[in-house]
Amino acid sequence: MQHAFIMDPLEGVKSWKDTTWFLMKGCQDRGHRVCYLDQQWLLLDHDQLFSKVLWVNVLDDPDTPFEVLNEEVIALAQTDVVWLRTDPPFDRRYFYTTLLLDRLPSTTRVLNRPEGVRNWNEKLAALEFPSFTPQTIVSSSVQEIKRFAEEQGKLTVKPIDGFGGKGILFYDLGDDDELLHQATHQGSHWVIAQEYLPEASEGDKRILMLEGEVLGGILRLHADGQELNNLDQGGTANPVELNDHDLQICAALKPGLIEQGIFFVGIDIIGNKLIEVNVTSPTGLQELSRFHDTAFHHQIIEALE
Repeated sequence: MQHAFIMDPLEGVKSWKDTTWFLMKGCQDRGHRVCYLDQQWLLLDHDQLFSKVLWVNVLDDPDTPFEVLNEEVIALAQTDVVWLRTDPPFDRRYFYTTLLLDRLPSTTRVLNRPEGVRNWNEKLAALEFPSFTPQTIVSSSVQEIKRFAEEQGKLTVKPIDGFGGKGILFYDLGDDDELLHQATHQGSHWVIAQEYLPEASEGDKRILMLEGEVLGGILRLHADGQELNNLDQGGTANPVELNDHDLQICAALKPGLIEQGIFFVGIDIIGNKLIEVNVTSPTGLQELSRFHDTAFHHQIIEALE
């Protein structure tokens, strides 16, 4: 099989923790060809989608994780799988990338399905399951957010298109309103405001799912003196056992994930509340594989085979 990975630049990949590198390594281990492309290289010529690609050898070397074998322009329809693994934000360029990928024939599988990535905003998708989520409003109005804080107390506020913990702040009545003005870009940008969950101090669970089935979970725990558990914000990954309520949430998500073509997903749970559904480039696969001594990256590629 031939796999094309649309992802962030190769030179920025940290192979010791990067899930995309791990998936590419799994492809290569199983005898498949792997290439890299940047979404800016996509070219739609009438009804055929082309791109420059770099065919690579995936190396177990943290200093040199890739060896570029050759460069060429190909019709992406000649590949078997296109992985859409560019990190958020899901901006206008990302949106148009998904529209271009819609032009590929059914013989080339796009993961995750572009339509599903468009439909399931990573922050808003959880609200498809309101019984499992914290009390939430989505607004660009500072006054509405303050009104919500009067009802709920301390809030977690995050940009609607944020990722990796960037832009998250905590707001309580009496705090400087300038925090909210900055978060909403002076009232021009929607944010997610949710009731603050004290259980966040105990970490949050990242649960990885494949074709609607649970692979397992990791516990992300904040660094000393920090409040955010995201790995990109200094948090660490730890083993965790999933409880019955976690599995109930996963079971509730399964039909929607399958319907939307979300092949590989990471969901975030704090306490007993569903926080996010990560459909663009979910992470944590290397850590999960280490904790369970299981080659989950091979399991994912085997499912495609």
